[in-house]
Amino acid sequence: MKKLLIILLLILPSLMLSQNATKWQQKNADKISSYVIEKMDLNTKDAAFFSKAQLAQIVENANNIKESGASTAEEKKAVYRIGYTNIKAKLEKRFGKKLAADLLKAANEARSQ
Repeated sequence: MKKLLIILLLILPSLMLSQNATKWQQKNADKISSYVIEKMDLNTKDAAFFSKAQLAQIVENANNIKESGASTAEEKKAVYRIGYTNIKAKLEKRFGKKLAADLLKAANEARSQ
């Protein structure tokens, strides 16, 4: 019982912290979201959904890279590809294929700025 309690005390904080966005992740998501929202003229609800999905994907990508120990560009590219597929599916479910593709294209433009 004592060992179980110690293990839980060590694991729970790391799980809780791993889900929170860092300042850099939040800033990056805000930059991308602001650009896309302005360019695509999204309403308030759609803008909030996109911002939340963008931040969640950035955090998930970072966690997946950390968990897998990806260090080379190719390894990270594989993680980002999976992340792109995930956010694309979320956006397509909410906005449809055409608008989701336009949103992702605008997000890529924002990253390159």
